[in-house]
Amino acid sequence: MTARKPSGKSFEELLIEKGILTKERLQEFISRSAKEKKSIIQLLLESGVSEEKIATVKAECLGYEFVDMSTFSQPSVDLLKHIKPMYAKKYKVLPVKYEDDILTIVMVEPRDFMALDEVVRHYRDSRFNIRDVKVLMTTTKLLFSAIDKFFEASKEEMGMGSILTQVAESFKTSVEVAEVSKEDATENSAPIVMLANKIVEEAFKKRTSDIHLEPTLDHLRVRYRIDGELAEVMRVPKYAQDALITRFKIMSDMRIDERRQPQDGRIDFTKYSSSVEIDLRVSTVPTPRGEDVVMRILDKKSSILSLEMLGFNEHNMHLYKEAIDSPYGIILHVGPTGSGKTTALYSALKSLDTPDVKIITAEDPVEYSLGGHIVQSNINPPAGYTFAKAIRAFMRHDPDIILIGEIRDLETAKTAVEASLTGHLVFSTLHTNDAIGTVTRLTEMGIEPYLVADSLLLVCAQRLMRKVCNKCKESYIITDEELEMAKGDIKPATTLCKGRGCEACEGMGYKGRTGIYEVLSMNKTLRSLLIKSASTEELRKIAIQSGMRTLRQDAIEKVLTGVSTIEEVVATTLAEEK
Repeated sequence: MTARKPSGKSFEELLIEKGILTKERLQEFISRSAKEKKSIIQLLLESGVSEEKIATVKAECLGYEFVDMSTFSQPSVDLLKHIKPMYAKKYKVLPVKYEDDILTIVMVEPRDFMALDEVVRHYRDSRFNIRDVKVLMTTTKLLFSAIDKFFEASKEEMGMGSILTQVAESFKTSVEVAEVSKEDATENSAPIVMLANKIVEEAFKKRTSDIHLEPTLDHLRVRYRIDGELAEVMRVPKYAQDALITRFKIMSDMRIDERRQPQDGRIDFTKYSSSVEIDLRVSTVPTPRGEDVVMRILDKKSSILSLEMLGFNEHNMHLYKEAIDSPYGIILHVGPTGSGKTTALYSALKSLDTPDVKIITAEDPVEYSLGGHIVQSNINPPAGYTFAKAIRAFMRHDPDIILIGEIRDLETAKTAVEASLTGHLVFSTLHTNDAIGTVTRLTEMGIEPYLVADSLLLVCAQRLMRKVCNKCKESYIITDEELEMAKGDIKPATTLCKGRGCEACEGMGYKGRTGIYEVLSMNKTLRSLLIKSASTEELRKIAIQSGMRTLRQDAIEKVLTGVSTIEEVVATTLAEEK
């Protein structure tokens, strides 16, 4: 590896030589560093010294050339197409030149040899005959700005975004091409049966929540959703598309001759595999290129999480437990599909399941068997068994607690309110974005404000965000770009955590997800305002004054405690007005 020789002087000596610090000021910083457990660099940033000045001194100390990325010419498309912009930013590394078998790489941390070795190995695997590597050093801000500029220019040069497609292929899970001959492309042939089983079994091993089979112009794309992110894992030849989809429809007890209407089904996969005990909830939708299939994996062996494992902070946990211990009223979990509402509701019911309590549910469909003393019921709208009818039927079964899978219409909302006002604790879900919006949504549906005020106990808005992988977690100082992304919610020089990427997390840096919550507990002030038809803004103001923490605040807290990252905050929450 080509680099300059180190200066032979320490970082601190160079700070004095360059006039950045006096000897006295340096001693003060060294003393503060020990007391406050912060690095000299953190203290320099906090005192107003620019990142560029610090990086220049650090580069001289380590023996690397510092470069201003804005002076670099555009790297070749062939060089950039082998690295993904997101990857370059995550590891703060960017190849900028390949000439005479020498690869020039710019880094923020040139001593990050693991990242450097991985990039060089990848380019060698991509048939670059690398004889030597030249490493240059820059700042995070300059590097990120160059990445944005270079990849945008490459995108325009390649046309139609093809560069991004190539880049995306470089660092994601390898995409397998299914080997099926045309002669074997029938739904009951051994290769198709084995392929269908393999897709499901591999998905389960990779902790996949959903399997997507998506017809394209020239093949069937198979994607897995892992920790909320979709990744392509397989391509099936177009001639085998119908056979594979029909195979899954047979397993789901669907009509195989119906391809113009959506269908829903369920697969008990234990019938097809001795090693995997799961159910699959299957849905098909017709498209011009064939049927699009999505299969939700329901693990029979997975245990219901305890409330303590859902990610509630101490404040929200106190409010939530207080509400679910109430003898009657409505508790609503709200958020988009896939935000963990069902998991949270099941956890609450399991915590309340005791021999002296009758709990009954109406679901569409029942996803997991809760066991214990809980009675679960599947609604059947085509047969006239709706959520509203289920509630009325439940009232004759002497329940203490009722779970209604979802409030979809005014009739269900009214019957849920009636049940809560006649001495029952009612749990349900609603598709709204936040807690306050749920309160006004109920009144907009046609429920009288005074009835909402009397019946509603608590609204829990939620999302899921990815957790940093514990196997490869490492700490670092927040970057300028991340400060901008945080919109003032995190201070400069704050120490955060990220995952480097390892075998355990398949290079993603994330493993598993946790919930973030906005818990609105109704109090006298809020009920009074609701009866007076107060605006959403008024209700939100009073709720926050009463202690409600927003989704973003909860997400930021999880970043500061090292659970997740700024990127996940941006992906799951909206910045709040200051």
